Amino acid sequence: MQDNRYRILVIRLSSLGDIILTTPVLDALKENYGNSEISLLTKQKYQGLFESDPRISSVIYFEPEDKDKGVFGLFRLIKSLNQEKFDLIVDLHSNLRSFFIRLLVKAERKVHHYKKLIPRFLMVRFKRWGVNPVSTIDNYLKSLGEIGIKAWSRIPRLYSKNENKIWAENFFIENGLGKKEILIGIAPGARWETKRWGLDKFSSVAKNLSQDLPVKILLVGDKDDLKPIEGIENYVGKERTIQAVDLPLDRLIALVKRCGLFISNDSGLMHLASSLGVPTIGIFGPTSPGLGFSPSGLKDKVFWAGVDCSPCSLHGEKECVKESRYCMDNIKPEKIIEEAKRVLSANKVIFLDRDGTITEEKDFVSKIEEIKFIPGSKEALKTLQGFGYKLVIVSNQSGIARGIMTGEQVEEVNDFILKELQNEGIKIEGIYYCPHHPDENCDCRKPRTGLIKRALQDHHLKLKGAWMIGDKLSDVLLGKNIKGKSILVLTGYGQGVKQRIESNLEIYDWQKPDYIAKDLLEAASFIKSEALTESTEPVTNSHKKL
Repeated sequence: MQDNRYRILVIRLSSLGDIILTTPVLDALKENYGNSEISLLTKQKYQGLFESDPRISSVIYFEPEDKDKGVFGLFRLIKSLNQEKFDLIVDLHSNLRSFFIRLLVKAERKVHHYKKLIPRFLMVRFKRWGVNPVSTIDNYLKSLGEIGIKAWSRIPRLYSKNENKIWAENFFIENGLGKKEILIGIAPGARWETKRWGLDKFSSVAKNLSQDLPVKILLVGDKDDLKPIEGIENYVGKERTIQAVDLPLDRLIALVKRCGLFISNDSGLMHLASSLGVPTIGIFGPTSPGLGFSPSGLKDKVFWAGVDCSPCSLHGEKECVKESRYCMDNIKPEKIIEEAKRVLSANKVIFLDRDGTITEEKDFVSKIEEIKFIPGSKEALKTLQGFGYKLVIVSNQSGIARGIMTGEQVEEVNDFILKELQNEGIKIEGIYYCPHHPDENCDCRKPRTGLIKRALQDHHLKLKGAWMIGDKLSDVLLGKNIKGKSILVLTGYGQGVKQRIESNLEIYDWQKPDYIAKDLLEAASFIKSEALTESTEPVTNSHKKL
């Protein structure tokens, strides 16, 4: 029987952060090539990143410093790759070695990303000469635009095996982490010494947070970081710290995902934490966020002093020639502590679709008379509010762009819904809607995250642990996009989406909701039971998922 799968080779050999930033490309490829098989070419040391990734069919390892060293090793690899008969090659490394691989491995289509070397050179050489920031993720995705691919996600994501989650839970039990204790990850290391914030500063942050809050500090790094990790541990106290040194990446992923906050130098671990949906504070010194390597989470925060001599190199490898490391010394522990406490104090939130979830589905609602609340939806909102969640409505309203209704009409309908719910004692923090046509490729149409960004600007909300509830696949995918959990309700268009899921029609396992509920009331009941279970049971206790 002929194999009709579309075979794709993605090339990114190193390093940790760069490889993590390629993962939105995997989402885009899977979304646009339904019957595809993706192989990733990388180094063995990054094996743990993709062991349980549902988007990857196989990982091919290339070791140019070891068994594949030299020209013969490269051509041996090329010969092996040609046997796979790839249809598409996506080169996200774009160096000399990957150029020859791309050139000599046969494929019908080939694309590669442009490193924007000139803008980056200008930024390093001329500092503040108004060079526009360069986003590595956007560069990667732009390369797919050459073959007509549009991406709905630009947020990196990683996956973890359940066995690693169980291992992590046992690890934390053995290290005395209480169920209700906050875990803050700190990664004091970096490849180059110049990129490392001072040990005294990290120690000060760790001690302050562990004294003022019910917090334990997870100290993360490889064997080269053991000295600063032990220094922080000795300063803070072993009873308030947990070491996670030189662990396999798959296990490290499971540990870091438990964190409520992660504080790191500009390093691969910063991107790892961000990709897991952990609010991340990135500390930049000799490098600049404008070079394209900022953490990409919606709640991530970058600290960069912006002194005249920074950035002094692309990756921070250049020795400092100043009498003091001003780029690092000007970043004060007090500012990091203040931001950390602000992040940890954010309110938990549930995002909800409007039509088909709270109110009955009717295409392009433009009149108050057309609004009918789905039975049980008000009770459900009361339940969720009573359990401490802030409630935010996010809705696609393309009828405005189509000329079917006006923005004023949508605002009038939204005001009516807010007042009706307020009369029932239900507070909605805000209703955010996208007025654009689907073809406009805007940032705010679900499942893209523009509406969530607006909500985060207006309200102090916590994305880690957030829920998204709706009746459409775009709602489910938005939940995935913000690293939250998603519930599909069978009201509105939900039944049709459920049928697509059950028939596996163009929907992958990693795109499916965490739960399917009859309606919003059942969804609220499920969220409440999940929250109660998490507060009393080990995380190894699993619930029925889809």
